[in-house]
Amino acid sequence: MAFSWTATDLPLLADPSFIDRMGHFVHARQGEGFSFDMPLMGYQALFYTPEFAEEVRRETGVAALQTLVHEVRRGVFKKTDEDGWELSFRADAVIRNELDPATHLPIGEVDYATDLTYTNTVLFSLNEGTLVTFADWVRANGLG
Repeated sequence: MAFSWTATDLPLLADPSFIDRMGHFVHARQGEGFSFDMPLMGYQALFYTPEFAEEVRRETGVAALQTLVHEVRRGVFKKTDEDGWELSFRADAVIRNELDPATHLPIGEVDYATDLTYTNTVLFSLNEGTLVTFADWVRANGLG
């Protein structure tokens, strides 16, 4: 049986700076009982209705709205020893690219317009006591 906890259980999980600090820590220790993965899940695009685009043009003088495209990834930090855990999150970044209508992939090399934003952070473990152990580990390593 697996157990999971969210920011409701440990508010630190909602802090984007914590995810950044954890990322630096885990990256520096890959292969030493820690691993990291952040596979691409896909792209999310916001297309504007013609009525909204016309309203913006009338009110602001902006001639055309560019489709807002997010690159969406699932990040995973793992501690792989017997007291192990997995911390997963969604990471989004706005990109400047247009999406190819045939493939739904960005046209050209991805050009990031923002830093990553993090949501849906969840701590998983097979050990019911991991929440306390994890919080102690975070403090002991200066991460929170």
